[in-house]
Amino acid sequence: MSTRADNFTQTKLIPDLFSDFLDDLTPHPITKDVVRLKNEQSIKQALRNILLTNLGERRFNPNFGSDVNHALFEPNDIILQENLRNAITNSIRFHEPRVNLLSVQIYNYPEEDRLAVNLIFSIINSITPQNLNLILRRVR
Repeated sequence: MSTRADNFTQTKLIPDLFSDFLDDLTPHPITKDVVRLKNEQSIKQALRNILLTNLGERRFNPNFGSDVNHALFEPNDIILQENLRNAITNSIRFHEPRVNLLSVQIYNYPEEDRLAVNLIFSIINSITPQNLNLILRRVR
């Protein structure tokens, strides 16, 4: 006989709330099925896709993406970093409703022609903060 407490006690593993396929659709080496990303990893891949896709790059969804790559060819100063922070924040808020963005940190490495972006966010209905690091490089 089950009690009322059994209905509220977690007896299973954490369910797969969010899932997605890998970008390159690589098959699993043993089962030959397409590999799935689950929960946090799925959302991190979605954020990476949003930030690394240029506006207008998707044919039937021209508003998807951000202008992050265009910022790499601008003079690197405080104004650029603030504009980049605003572009990242707006694109994530507009395209990813599963995320509460907590912080966007931008680090400048001018001698290596790159920017490091650190996103700190939490997934809705979760209190655990997540971290995503992106390295943006300028290709000459």
